[in-house]
Amino acid sequence: MKMVGDLLALFRRAAGFTQATFGERLVIAESTIAAYEQGRRPLLPDTAVQMDQLLDTKSALAVAVAGLSEIDQFPLYAEQYMAHEREAIALSWYDVLTVPGILQTEECARTVLRNRVPRTRRTRSRRRRPVASSGRRSCTASARRR
Repeated sequence: MKMVGDLLALFRRAAGFTQATFGERLVIAESTIAAYEQGRRPLLPDTAVQMDQLLDTKSALAVAVAGLSEIDQFPLYAEQYMAHEREAIALSWYDVLTVPGILQTEECARTVLRNRVPRTRRTRSRRRRPVASSGRRSCTASARRR
C-alpha cells in the first residue's frame, strides 16, 4: 500500500499538482490524498482509474492497486483485527437505541451487557442474579412498550 502511495505522490508532483489542487480536480479532500500517499488509506480501484486519467499515467496506478496482495490493501493497524475476523464464527455488537448512552441508567447498561448474543460458555454456566429494582423502568421494559 505504501508503494502505491509513493507512486501516486511521484505522478502527482510530475504532473505539477499539489495535494490541494489534485484533490479539487478529483473532488477528494486534501487529507484523503495525503492518506493515500502515506499508505494510511487504501486506494480503491475506481479512484485509481480516475487518478490515472487525470495524471495521464496509462493505468499505472490501477495496475498497481490490482497487483496488491489482499493483506497489503489495508493499513498495518487493521491487520490484527482482520485476522480475528477471519477466524470468527459470528460477529456481534450492541447498539442501545432506546436511550443514548450518556442518558442510560445503570440498570439499562447492565441489562445490555448481561444479555450476550450468542451466549458464551461462561455465561451459560454462571447463574444470573436479578438486578435490584430502583423503581425506574429498565431499558428492556421501555423497549417492549414501543
